[in-house]
Amino acid sequence: MPEELETDRTQLLAASIVIPTMNNVSTIDQCLSSLMPYYEQGYVSEVIIVDAHSTDGTLKVLENYPVKVVSDEGQVYAIAEDIGWRNTKGELIIFLDADAYLEANFFPEVHEFFSDERMGIIGCEARAVVTNGVTRAQAEHWTWVTPMLSTSPPLVHRLYGRIANGGHAQILPGGPCQVVRRICLEAVNGFPHYSHNADIHLSERIVGKGWKAAWWVDSPLYHYPRPTIKGLIKQQYRFGKELGQSASLGSREKGKRFTQRLYQMLRIISCLGSPLVASMLAIRFRNPMHLIVYPPPRYAGAIGYIVGWIGAKNKKGRNPNQSSN
Repeated sequence: MPEELETDRTQLLAASIVIPTMNNVSTIDQCLSSLMPYYEQGYVSEVIIVDAHSTDGTLKVLENYPVKVVSDEGQVYAIAEDIGWRNTKGELIIFLDADAYLEANFFPEVHEFFSDERMGIIGCEARAVVTNGVTRAQAEHWTWVTPMLSTSPPLVHRLYGRIANGGHAQILPGGPCQVVRRICLEAVNGFPHYSHNADIHLSERIVGKGWKAAWWVDSPLYHYPRPTIKGLIKQQYRFGKELGQSASLGSREKGKRFTQRLYQMLRIISCLGSPLVASMLAIRFRNPMHLIVYPPPRYAGAIGYIVGWIGAKNKKGRNPNQSSN
């Protein structure tokens, strides 16, 4: 390949990385240090940190790296991501969680997906960093879920996936690392400004514009799960609450609302049956920790959903001028 053409290709595929942060001092150093080899090789042209007024030393760590820091109020994660990409220049935008990091061969392998000119967005399936029994159980659950990300998952995964993902046969790409073409972000005007599953909704909107989406299931991406059951319960309660708020406000088209809410209710009901899934996981991986780690966060998610639904209904009832779409 002529040197000129190779230079142009490198410029086209150089990526901008966006990392929202808020008190991530325990993981941000590993996250950024994993990017530096790619930065030095020219695969990464810039790193944008969108910080929500961290107070734990995160900003001090950032001083050791060639990054640009932008501040936001930290109310909604998706808003931080939206602020971030609008401060970038790259043709590929990588949204990376501050508690995740990349290993060798992320570049140039990621470029293979975008050799297809219709590929708009990919999600990178993460491998869990195992630090104790709680994170080991989560790592095994992630391994079990991975077939759901394929184009033709087994029957049990299709059923599980439809319930867990609000009726979609295949989970659209999201997670702790998404890679998106800038023109796709421009076409959909960036992220929706609400909390729950904003990454999935971004994929959905990009696909709706005629672009392709895919999962990179064996990507060299590592992510720290919550290391305690208490932390998992708080996380799933928050997710459930955000999902309930989103469903109550009716953010999708009216024609799909019944089906969407049916699957959401099935998801809540399935939380009550989580001991059955936990038992299956415990047998599959010969790890009884699943019986402790799996059900309590799912119950918390169900409670959060109900709280979010009722709270959003009451708020909408007090605001007669609010449209329900």
